[in-house]
Amino acid sequence: MSHETDQPRAWLVRGSKNYSFDQWMLDEGYTAVDFHEIGDLSVAHDLPAMRALVAPILSDRSEGAIGNYAAQLNAFANRMEIGDLVVLPLKNVGRLALGRVTGPYQYLTEPGVLNHVRTVEWVRTDVSRASINQDLLYSLGAFSTVVQISRNDAAYRLGKIMAGAEVDPGARAGVALTLPRQDTDVVDTDEAIAADGQDIIRYSRDRILSRIKEKFSGYPLQDLVAELLIAEGMTCKVPPKGADGGIDIIAGSGVLGISAPTIIVQVKSQTSRVGSEVLDQLGGVVGQHQADHGLLVTLGGLTAQAQAKVDAQRLRVAVWDAEELVERFLKHYEVMPESIKEAIPLRRAWVIDEGAI
Repeated sequence: MSHETDQPRAWLVRGSKNYSFDQWMLDEGYTAVDFHEIGDLSVAHDLPAMRALVAPILSDRSEGAIGNYAAQLNAFANRMEIGDLVVLPLKNVGRLALGRVTGPYQYLTEPGVLNHVRTVEWVRTDVSRASINQDLLYSLGAFSTVVQISRNDAAYRLGKIMAGAEVDPGARAGVALTLPRQDTDVVDTDEAIAADGQDIIRYSRDRILSRIKEKFSGYPLQDLVAELLIAEGMTCKVPPKGADGGIDIIAGSGVLGISAPTIIVQVKSQTSRVGSEVLDQLGGVVGQHQADHGLLVTLGGLTAQAQAKVDAQRLRVAVWDAEELVERFLKHYEVMPESIKEAIPLRRAWVIDEGAI
C-alpha cells in the first residue's frame, strides 16, 4: 500500500508502441512492457541490480537514459505490488482500461508476445478520457513506459472510477496534491515527468477535449456538431432549444438537406456514459421520421449494453465519442466559424513523434 494514502498505488503502464498488443493484454489478463531486448528481470531484485542488468544491453544510451529505463523496469518487476491499480491507455480507441495487479512479475518465452508481464484483473476497459479531469490526464500523458501516478490524489480518484464512478471525483480535501520525490537520480513517478517527457500529441488532444467540455457544454455542443457535419458536406437544421422530441440536429444532402442520406442526430455533452435507452429513443425517432441513419454524439461514451446495441445495428446507427469528435474537429478546424476558433484557438506546430522513435 502507498505510504501517502490508504489507497493502493496507481501505475500507468503503456504496454507497447504496437497497439495490437493492447487487446492481447486485455484478453490474456496481463499488464506488460515491450523491452524485448532485455531478458528475464527476476534476476534483478533492486534498482542497482536492474541498472547492472540493463547497462550492458543499452550501452549506446546515455547514463541518464539507462538510469531511467532501469527505474521503470525495477518499478514494474519489484515495486509494483499485488493489489495496486494499473492504467492502460488504449491507443487505438482513445480510452483507458483500469485493472488490479494480481500476480508477481513473469518472463514469457514464447514468440509473438510481450515478454515482461504481470497478471491483472481488468475491471473496466471503457473509461472515456472525457470523464477524467485535466490535472489527472496530464499525469496519464507521461511518455515513460511505467510511471507511478501519485500527484493530485490520483490513486483514490482512479480507484473510484475503476469501482464504477462515471466521472472523476477530483482530489479529496486535505490531501497533498504533490508528493516529494523519493529518488534524486531516477524517475519512475509523475513528480518528474519532464525527465522523460509528455506524449505531446496525446496531451494536446486532451487539452482540446477539455476546452470543448468547458466552452461547448450543453446546447452549444449541438452547434459545434452541426458545423462539423456542414464541413463534411451535409446541410443541417438545428431545431429550437428545448423540447426537441429526441432530435438535436437534422442533417441531409442537397440544398434542402432532405436528400439521402438523411441523419437524425442526438448530442449528449455529459461526461458520464450513455445507456441503451438513449439508443432506443434515437432508433425510434429515426424510424418515425423515416431517416436513413441515426448519429449519437456522446462525450462520455457508451455503457456496455449500449455498445452492444450499436454493434448490432452499425449500418443504422453511428456514434461519435470524444475521441472521434476531436478527430473531426482537427480535420475541419480551418473551416470552422471564427466564433469557434476564438473559443478554441489552435495553431500548427511540428513536433517529434516520440511514439515512432
